[in-house]
Amino acid sequence: MKKYFIFGIIFIALITLFVYIENNTFTTFSLLGVNISLPNAVWIAVFLGVFFLFSVIFLGFINLKGSLFQKNIKKDTQTLINNIKNKILFIDQTKEVKILKNINQFVKNNINGLEILPKKIEGFEFLEDIEKLKNGETIEISKYKLKPENPWFILNVKNRLKKEPNYAREVLKKFKNEELKKEAFYIYAQKAPVYEILKYPYDITFDIVKSHINEEGFEKLLEKAKLSPKEEIEIAKELYGKKDPDSELETIKPLKWGYAYMAIKYSHFDLARQIVEENNLKFFEYYLNLPQKDDIDEYIDSQIC
Repeated sequence: MKKYFIFGIIFIALITLFVYIENNTFTTFSLLGVNISLPNAVWIAVFLGVFFLFSVIFLGFINLKGSLFQKNIKKDTQTLINNIKNKILFIDQTKEVKILKNINQFVKNNINGLEILPKKIEGFEFLEDIEKLKNGETIEISKYKLKPENPWFILNVKNRLKKEPNYAREVLKKFKNEELKKEAFYIYAQKAPVYEILKYPYDITFDIVKSHINEEGFEKLLEKAKLSPKEEIEIAKELYGKKDPDSELETIKPLKWGYAYMAIKYSHFDLARQIVEENNLKFFEYYLNLPQKDDIDEYIDSQIC
């Protein structure tokens, strides 16, 4: 402001001097019936001076308003910090603010200890959408312009996958996020053809294997499957009796536990011993050494229980 005042005075002086040098004539103006004659340079100085005076008053008012605004903002900020602290500590003591009213309404109505409540407050409408996401619903996420790696974006896609299993194929093709693609895969793989499932680099689980047990290419799934011994035996049980023994044994061959179980089930004890020895399957080794062999299923159930 000080610099503006100095440069303003210099500017008016220079303009007045220029007019005085170029045109030192008099001009008469009538003001309230009185004729006033002054040199043109003086009239220019008067008009510029009046304009300059009003500009100084205006800028002074703006500066004063800005200073008061900054002071109120600083005061509001400290009040908000205290209000947030009190709400977190369950102290029923909150003060009003002059400028940041929307934020203070959020603090007063939406903070309860460490919990943020999804009450509708102007400027914080997005809380309602977040609450929907937490409750398993889907929202129009594009309006928030979130990146695909954003946790709320990911949750929205997961919620949609649960409601729309057919959306899984689109997720696998469209998104690069591995977390989403993996979840979509396990939904997609429940019904997708075996040749489609094998395109993806994800583990083949028990549920996927079981859902394709009667389909062409099932053996390929078994080669890639990551199953526990119990799950391998369950798959062998599902296969048992559906085809001829040799076909079933050939199919279950990639699963060492299932293979051993199937061999025992069909009383191919020599084959079973070979499988057990090659893979160190102590569980079945004890059974094969029993002088009196009960049904293998009864043995498994008694041992597991």
